[in-house]
Amino acid sequence: MFELNRITKSFDGVRVLQDVSLVLRPGDRVGLTGGNGTGKSTLINIATGFLEPSSGQITLDGQPLNGLPPWKFSRLGIRRSFQTARLIPTATVRDQFRIGNAAGNLHRRRALIEKCGLSEFLDLFPFEVPLPVLRKVEVVRALLADPAVMFLDEPSAGLSPTELTSFAHFISENLHDKTALMIVEHRRDLMRLLVENIVTLDRDEPGIRVGSMPMKVVGSA
Repeated sequence: MFELNRITKSFDGVRVLQDVSLVLRPGDRVGLTGGNGTGKSTLINIATGFLEPSSGQITLDGQPLNGLPPWKFSRLGIRRSFQTARLIPTATVRDQFRIGNAAGNLHRRRALIEKCGLSEFLDLFPFEVPLPVLRKVEVVRALLADPAVMFLDEPSAGLSPTELTSFAHFISENLHDKTALMIVEHRRDLMRLLVENIVTLDRDEPGIRVGSMPMKVVGSA
């Protein structure tokens, strides 16, 4: 179980998140929404070790994670994608899958790459690959780690409606049923395809909750 407990974050005295708490259990499929400036990406950055909270606790199965660098979050099974694909520009797609997953099951890697239609792109560099394919590469790279928790930060950015539907089915078909998924997304059409519950960060009405999951999002700046 992954938990954020009363997370607060300020930048130069400006409070972006205040007393935000959530719980992700194995198999959860959750969408996180909210207007611009409500702290959605900041929350994901904290949940994956890219930012340190000003206060509050991060735990995975009871193990405290505060202060750990992002690579240790990754090693513990907390993986993510970014709003803009962050791939190594000098590495081919094939090498992107090897980095961070060198000890993984080679047969599984090959099977997943083939299943996702990425075989023809393996020897290309990121600048040679279409955006929808780059999105798949990031997600497959995370899936190869068999993550306990996976965060997707606005994965539909730059995708057409047709590409979005295909991408959503790809995620749904290849995500392990025990992996907890949280998606930060503005497009409700993607949410409808992927998540079971939606929670909302809101500046004016803290504590808004949509859905029946035993989860809470309490407060934002």
